Amino acid sequence: MIPMPSHLLEMAPIERRLVEQYVNTYCRETGFFDPRLAADDAGPAELHSHIEAWRAAGSAPYLVSLAKTEYQLAGAFTYFSPVGYHRLAPFAWIGRRGNWQPLTTDAALLADLIADALAAAADQPAETADHSRRRLKTLMRNSIAQVRRFHLHKPARECSPFLSAEQGLRFGHIFHVTSKAAEGFSEEDMQRYAPELGASFRLHYFAVAAGMLETRVIDGKQPAVDPEVTSFVRDLLAHGDYQFLPCHPWQANYLLGLPDISALINQGMLISLGPMGEVAWPTSSVRTVWLPRQNLFLKLSLNIRITNFIRNNPSEQVRRALDASLALSLLPRHIFEQSAFRILPELASQTLRLPDETLRAACAVIYRQAMPASEAEHVRTIVAVLEEPADGEIPMLALLRLSARGKPPSEGLIRMWWKCYLDVTLLPLLHLFLEHGISLEAHLQNTLIAFHDGWPSCGYARDMEGVSISRARFQFLDRLPGDSPVLYAEEQAWHRFQYYVLVNHIGHVAACLARTGLTTEPALWRDTALMLSSIDDPLIRRLLTQPTLPAKANMLSSFHQHGECPSWVEIPNPLITKVNQ
Repeated sequence: MIPMPSHLLEMAPIERRLVEQYVNTYCRETGFFDPRLAADDAGPAELHSHIEAWRAAGSAPYLVSLAKTEYQLAGAFTYFSPVGYHRLAPFAWIGRRGNWQPLTTDAALLADLIADALAAAADQPAETADHSRRRLKTLMRNSIAQVRRFHLHKPARECSPFLSAEQGLRFGHIFHVTSKAAEGFSEEDMQRYAPELGASFRLHYFAVAAGMLETRVIDGKQPAVDPEVTSFVRDLLAHGDYQFLPCHPWQANYLLGLPDISALINQGMLISLGPMGEVAWPTSSVRTVWLPRQNLFLKLSLNIRITNFIRNNPSEQVRRALDASLALSLLPRHIFEQSAFRILPELASQTLRLPDETLRAACAVIYRQAMPASEAEHVRTIVAVLEEPADGEIPMLALLRLSARGKPPSEGLIRMWWKCYLDVTLLPLLHLFLEHGISLEAHLQNTLIAFHDGWPSCGYARDMEGVSISRARFQFLDRLPGDSPVLYAEEQAWHRFQYYVLVNHIGHVAACLARTGLTTEPALWRDTALMLSSIDDPLIRRLLTQPTLPAKANMLSSFHQHGECPSWVEIPNPLITKVNQ
């Protein structure tokens, strides 16, 4: 093999970041949790000189086999993470049968090979596996195209720190191979509605004949109508015959093209009022919008496939979200009045009263409490604080410097910052489950953090649709329907807590802190284990000694199209034995 200058072998920053995402996801989900070469393993003969150079530079060479395709991927980690969030050096080689080529220009080549590998290893009929392979390739290439678009067309407009974070995610979930896929939006739609492109718009309103609108509320109050809409349609309100349903403008156009909706309009049961009211700002989930003047979030329906889901609001999901909010409303007031942790519950839901579940899901909206207006300027979704850009540094570093008050952040300060972070996230979330059986789906995108002078001061949990409640622990079981989809067996609810809170959320924050070079993951997990060891509960004692933790397998779920019943894998438990180290 003829040596090439090292700079010609490097991937562009966006491609390196995508390859890192795909390698880490593939390794986590296919049993290659630690693909590093042993110290005495020289690796493939054709790459000996490169591997020696990587080791001399302090990097750890890796070799990943792509299932039954005979392809291998070789490269080096500049950081190895106990939870799998490794940092890749900006070069990689793809080889088969001794023929190795540098991967320098296009992450889509690796995406195709991953889809081929999953199909080759799938225990499926050949036709089914081939369909899954082609489907995953399409979604991965769509996601790659969106990531490149979001970097090419960054909005220049200045906005609040909260909104900048919500609309600033360029890569998305680090353990997902279709993290930015969006099927159904045209090029023009993306420009109008993508949060990553700085979108804002007015909602489309429908006037609905009173008997046609199905509303569920938690506190007895009907959903408030936007004052700007109220003034515009005062005459309709005065007659009392109509109520109002907000809708995403893309979804409104979709609904207006359906024969059943056209029939309702022709019958006078539905009136399309068009766009009006306060300007709405789409958040990181795309379909949920923020209405700052009304202090509300609205979780709208979108018949668009984002990542690997159609993002409408099926009745069971709406019911789960509202049942979860009802359960939370039954708890003592101090649960909601903590200064360091707050829950943003769902307030109400609405949809058209129709027998067709597909239409009900397409029309449904959930009203969600927003954080207090006085806090909005300090609040950021934590996933954006942790997203490493293609170029430049992670936003978290600016907060750490601010907390250090002009001094270089020390490891001691980082450990203090970590304790503060656990105080506003893990501890209140854990006590909510241990004392009341409520497991919030507080993953990174569902968690907001208020920062003051760089320090975490308050955690907010949103999106109640993912809540799971242990039947064995919840004290007010008789106040919920016995068949509520929010009720789970103890082990199921605890399983979800371990993934969403510990692995997805806490594990990722720890890894990001360590990737700054200011501390280490083992040190942070040791601090976490010591904190947990003071809690006297059998679940916690088991947690500190069990060998593994659950992790959702997003790539495998996408390949097998198991969205609503995801696949799971196990990863090494970083908490184990840390108390005694």
